[in-house]
Amino acid sequence: MKFRYLLLLLLFSVSCVAFASDSVTVRKSLFIIPHPAYQQETSWSVGVAGGYYFKSKDISRISSISGSADYTLLNQFIFNITPKIFLNNNKWYLYSNLNFRNYPDFYYGIGNKPTGIKQTFTSNIFNVSLQPQYALTKEIYAGAILAGRYESVRTDESFTPIKDRIFSEFGSEGWEKPFYSINAGLLFSYDGRDNQFYPYKGIFAKTMLTTSKAGFGSTHSITDLSVDFRNYLPVYREHVFAWQLYYEAAFSKNEIPFQLLPTLGGRDLMRGFRQGMYRENVLMLLQTEYRIPVYKRIKAAVFMSAGDVMNSSNYHIDKLKVAYGAGLRCRLNDARVHLRVDIAKNNYGDKLQFYITATEAF
Repeated sequence: MKFRYLLLLLLFSVSCVAFASDSVTVRKSLFIIPHPAYQQETSWSVGVAGGYYFKSKDISRISSISGSADYTLLNQFIFNITPKIFLNNNKWYLYSNLNFRNYPDFYYGIGNKPTGIKQTFTSNIFNVSLQPQYALTKEIYAGAILAGRYESVRTDESFTPIKDRIFSEFGSEGWEKPFYSINAGLLFSYDGRDNQFYPYKGIFAKTMLTTSKAGFGSTHSITDLSVDFRNYLPVYREHVFAWQLYYEAAFSKNEIPFQLLPTLGGRDLMRGFRQGMYRENVLMLLQTEYRIPVYKRIKAAVFMSAGDVMNSSNYHIDKLKVAYGAGLRCRLNDARVHLRVDIAKNNYGDKLQFYITATEAF
């Protein structure tokens, strides 16, 4: 345990020193760094991460292309690239994402209570998403969403003894046949933040509604809705109190593949819980974070979150999930992109969780 703490701090320190810069202008920048990381879902991973950030006259509207490729000690391979491009004097904004995963993982059942199930499986996932948006005003954007996903699952001999229980209690969708979807929809957003990557003040709100139709490029008919509201309140100099309300839901007349159900946990939504352990068709949570300047590019943060997953036919919470923790940040460039190291705990008695990544949770 002590070795893990020391290694995380060493990686943080080396990266921070390597990208020392005190410039206050928004110049173009490129960084490519070794990307050792740790979190419960992946164990230790090694890879490379980087980003190109375009020169900008407006620190609140910075075009960027970021990505990473990682291989973990659990034999997971993850490739991700995310271009975010502002065009025509910020009148247009194009968000896009390409993601591929060969991902051994665990299945814990469906619902907001522990089930005693921990079944191994491996997913092959290909995701692509396009979100072109037009600026109605400086802060308000409206746009369309077009996304595609393909996923197949492999199991081993350990699945046979528990298969009947899983299928009878939680359903069979997502297990036996590959599924795919083409989602189309609309989005509306308000972005009054002074910066996308590490805001000191402002409000961000985004609502997305998409649908897929079985027989029209999809194996299932599913409607997805998400609402994301964030507020960044300046307290004193660069001290910031940030909070986020997040809602996500997946609705269908038929059974939904378990992989498409909202889940909490991981490095962004309720740090301290294992991602995938609790999933249902509705997720609601509140996150808060107090961000503190320490020295030049170094910052610290303390955070706390509360929320849960639940079924839309019965909005019942058995035991509210609460997570809390603290971390360090190191600014890598003029765009305010930070390397992030977090340690988190939850109220379910799980072990401490560790996260090292780039960009903020929200």
